[in-house]
Amino acid sequence: MVWKRQRVVAIPVCNEEEHIIPCLLALAAQKDALDRVVLWINNTTDDTRNRALSLTGRLPFELETVTVSYDPAQASAGLARRDAMAHTAKTAAPDAILFTTDADSEVAPDWTENILAAFTQYPVEAVFGRVLLMPEEYRKIPPHLHEDEQAERAYGALLEQIGLMLRPEAHDPWPRHQEHSGASIAVTHEAWRRVGGIPHISSGEDREFYKALRRHGIPVRHDLEVRVYVSARLQGRAQGGMAETLARRLIAQDEYIDDAFEPVSRRLLRLRREHAYWNADQYAFPMQPYPELPLVHIRRQDLPRHHERAQRVLNVLRQLKSRFSKELQSGTTGQSDIPLHALTDQTASLPHGRFG
Repeated sequence: MVWKRQRVVAIPVCNEEEHIIPCLLALAAQKDALDRVVLWINNTTDDTRNRALSLTGRLPFELETVTVSYDPAQASAGLARRDAMAHTAKTAAPDAILFTTDADSEVAPDWTENILAAFTQYPVEAVFGRVLLMPEEYRKIPPHLHEDEQAERAYGALLEQIGLMLRPEAHDPWPRHQEHSGASIAVTHEAWRRVGGIPHISSGEDREFYKALRRHGIPVRHDLEVRVYVSARLQGRAQGGMAETLARRLIAQDEYIDDAFEPVSRRLLRLRREHAYWNADQYAFPMQPYPELPLVHIRRQDLPRHHERAQRVLNVLRQLKSRFSKELQSGTTGQSDIPLHALTDQTASLPHGRFG
C-alpha cells in the first residue's frame, strides 16, 4: 500500500534562482511521480519564484509556492524547513509520505522509487538518503580533504558494525550509511506528527529530527540506494552548513573530526544505556528521560588510534559470535559480515557530518 500513498515534498528556498529549475526538473524526472511540491520561498530577493513558475505546465506534479519574510534576527534554514514541512503536512493526507530536500540539490532519477522500496522492504517510518557531490564538483575538492573524509567514514563504519553486533536492527541492517541530511528525508505523516515535526532550531535540524525519531522508538532506514547530488559551492544559505564548512576547511582543516564519530567506549556506554531505556518498565517509570550523553570530541590526529581500538572491539565481538553462534548468529547474520568497502566507497561522496 506504500506505493499508493500521497507523496508531497517540502523545500525551503532562499535566493536559489540558479538552482531551482534543475532541482524541480530532477523531481519531475522521477519514475514514481510525486503528487505535490511546495517551495517555501523565504527572505528571497532574487528571481527564484518566477523561474520556478516558468515550469508551470511542464511538471507532472502540483507546484505550490509560498513566499514568507522572516525577521532577519530569526531567519534560519532550520526554521524554514520546519515551517515548510508543517505547511505541506496541513493539506496532506493523514497517511501521506512527507519528503524534504534542498533547493540547490538534484535528486537521483530513482530517488522516489528507492525510498518507496525501502518503506516496502523494511518496517520503517522514515528513510534517510545519502548526499553526494556531483562528479564534476567532487574533483574540485583537494585530495587531502577526501582522504580525511574517507578516514572518518571508515571509523564510523566500525562503530556502526559494533552497534549492530550488540543490538541488531532488522529494520536497518548492514550495509547502511551514517548521514542525517535534510537534503534527503522521507517520513510518514503519522511519525512526523508523533515527534512534533522538525525541531525548532536554527541549524542542525535534520540531525535533531533523527534523534527525535529515535527517542520515540520510530524505526528509520539509512538506505545506500537513496541519493541526492549537490554542488560544492563556498557561499551557502545555512549557517554552519556545507558551504561554510567547505570554505573553512579549504583554508585549514578542522582540528576535530565530526561530532557523530565518538570514541568506541562512549558508543558502548550509549548502547548500554539505550538498551536499559527500551527495556525499562515504562508503566513503572513513565517519565524516564532518554539517555542523552554529552559529546566527546576526537582530535583528527588521534583518529588512527581510535580506529585501531574500534577494530579490536569488533574483532572480539566477532570471535564471541563465532563461539556462541547458537545464541548470537540468528540475530546478527547478514548485518555485520559485509566487507567494509561496501560502506566506505567514496565515489563522488559528500564530506560527512557538518556538511549535512
